[in-house]
Amino acid sequence: MSEQEPQAGADKTPAERPARHGPPVAEAPQVLDARGQASAKLLAQAAGAHALASGGGHDTPWVRVASEHLVDVAKRLRDGAFGAQMLHLIAAVDYEERIEVNYLFLSATKGHTGQVKVDVSPDAPELPSLTGLWTAAGWFERETHDLFGVVFEGNPDLSPLLLYEGFEGHPGLRSYPFNDYQEW
Repeated sequence: MSEQEPQAGADKTPAERPARHGPPVAEAPQVLDARGQASAKLLAQAAGAHALASGGGHDTPWVRVASEHLVDVAKRLRDGAFGAQMLHLIAAVDYEERIEVNYLFLSATKGHTGQVKVDVSPDAPELPSLTGLWTAAGWFERETHDLFGVVFEGNPDLSPLLLYEGFEGHPGLRSYPFNDYQEW
């Protein structure tokens, strides 16, 4: 048997290796339909000067805001022309260098859907709570706290929702050691 040649890039650390092998992948363009464009105008109006970036696809536009403007933008979505009667979802994504927290708002009477994205540092993941605007935010914030460790200041109850009391770590984070266990 002959020795196999080492793979290209095998001598590099994981941080130096390319994230993906093969040809580059082009991202699909984000295109909003007519309903999405109408929602995007109202979402941009609610975010105002606080909007850091925006985009969207199909019927759901999004806007990125800084954490200190989250409550203000959420109030404008609820009380303004967008008419968000419902905070439908809070979901987080760990990108290692940042944690992105996504808020999905719905207006059932006006047919609008919009998403607000907020980035927090993984070293100090803190956001203001939206429980003062939507009671349902409490459950979503508890879930996000359980899985990602995001602390929602002003939430009256961040006790575990999915995990047991005393559970160590946050299994939604990429750094969580899922396979770091020992056999009995």
